[in-house]
Amino acid sequence: MMKKILFTLLAVVVATAFNTAQAQTWKVDPAHSSILFNAKHSGISFVNGRFDQFEGTVEGGKVDDFSGAKVAFTAQTASINTNVEPRDNHLRSADFFDVENHPTLTFESTSFKKKKGNTYEVVGNLTMRGNTKQVTLTAEHIGSTKNRSGKDLVGFRLHGEVDRTEFGVNGASGSVAPIIEIICNIEMSVQ
Repeated sequence: MMKKILFTLLAVVVATAFNTAQAQTWKVDPAHSSILFNAKHSGISFVNGRFDQFEGTVEGGKVDDFSGAKVAFTAQTASINTNVEPRDNHLRSADFFDVENHPTLTFESTSFKKKKGNTYEVVGNLTMRGNTKQVTLTAEHIGSTKNRSGKDLVGFRLHGEVDRTEFGVNGASGSVAPIIEIICNIEMSVQ
């Protein structure tokens, strides 16, 4: 009877430790991360840009496996930056992001599955201009280390494509392609 009680207690302790490790929160470090995009222009070149203000968290995951983690991300649409002020102002207008009425874009994952090696498939809901659509991104786990204070530090590169017209971002349809490439370089530490 005593062995059974000790075994049950040990199983509870191990399960609690496992669940605690799975429930840790990672915070994106914006100083060492970037949210980038590429848009094909006039069918002959690409304009790239970024969002300068964003935040994100990941719930769950361990330094060597992020299967089942949950991603939450928000970018301030007014922080769009292509290094050309007139173009950035146009992108902030109602023709594109309509930042006055839609100050943020968000992404919340619904699935984070390991595929092969250090690659994951991340499925989630992207919201722009009040329109929410499911998108699929590929995430590559670049590596892990410790920061100066000894906390775990992890790097990911996410990429994928979205059709901007599905979100009501329809401006300059004659010169800007509908398919936009997204690239996110993410460094995050456990909180």
